[in-house]
Amino acid sequence: MVKRQPPSPRPKNPRSIRLTERDRRILETIHAFDGMMSRRQLDRLFFSGQGRTQARQRLHALFSHGYLDRPSAAEIHRVPMGEHVYWLAARGAEVVAGLQGLALPIFTWRKKQSLARVEHDLAINNFRIDVHAACRRSPLLSLGHWIPEGAFRAEPDTAVYQDETGEERARQVIPDGFFTIRRQAQQRPDKVEEFAFLLEVDMATHTNPRFAREKVRAGVAYLHSPAYRKRFGLGYGRWLVVTTGERRLAHLKHVAERVGGSSLFYFTTFDQVSPATVLAAPIWQAAGGNEQVAIIPEAQVISRS
Repeated sequence: MVKRQPPSPRPKNPRSIRLTERDRRILETIHAFDGMMSRRQLDRLFFSGQGRTQARQRLHALFSHGYLDRPSAAEIHRVPMGEHVYWLAARGAEVVAGLQGLALPIFTWRKKQSLARVEHDLAINNFRIDVHAACRRSPLLSLGHWIPEGAFRAEPDTAVYQDETGEERARQVIPDGFFTIRRQAQQRPDKVEEFAFLLEVDMATHTNPRFAREKVRAGVAYLHSPAYRKRFGLGYGRWLVVTTGERRLAHLKHVAERVGGSSLFYFTTFDQVSPATVLAAPIWQAAGGNEQVAIIPEAQVISRS
């Protein structure tokens, strides 16, 4: 059994550093990604992506100077083996607040992380990074905006639906993210189509009845609700569910079909998602259908290699 090394405490007198533009972008990105990212993810976005020492050394320097924080020795057991996670410390939050023209006392940021969900939160980040990268691959696709889970937890919407007995229920709907993709028509440069998605990252912790009740019934009702239209200004959207494996996918897809999620819920597995596939490749199975499809039709035609 591999023994985990406890993290070293923040040094009292670290070597001085000069905050760079890349450092500021790292701090901004951590804040935008709901407040926590792994070293692996930051390496992918800002360094080599190969796990070399540069990312480790720079993130450690930002931690040492109070721009970033990380789990303590008592908390490290909650982080998956092989991962190193960071969130904003006070100095980092002050930098991001200043970039947004705000004073720290009125700046909203996550001062403390719930490490019980760290594996789930890192999975959301990985998916989001893949979507960003997929848009960069195509000259016709662009990411409209991304609303993280934290924004929904802070101000949740409520959906009213009927349960399996026909009784009316109300439930707060908190997706793992909401994003839009804009696609410029290949033959019509003046025409832009928009696709809207709600994300559900499934770590196989929900039973089938709970998934039906909390995710599908409430999720379908939310897409058709005034609250959805008011929040996003849209009358369309689909749920994307990314789960652990094909067997779990088949169970969830069957549940969605049984309780009214056909054509509104799309399913895939973590191992199928990459920048090359997440939007453009037929890796998604729609509830109510038997074929695998791409969620952005024809996107693969114009994807860059």
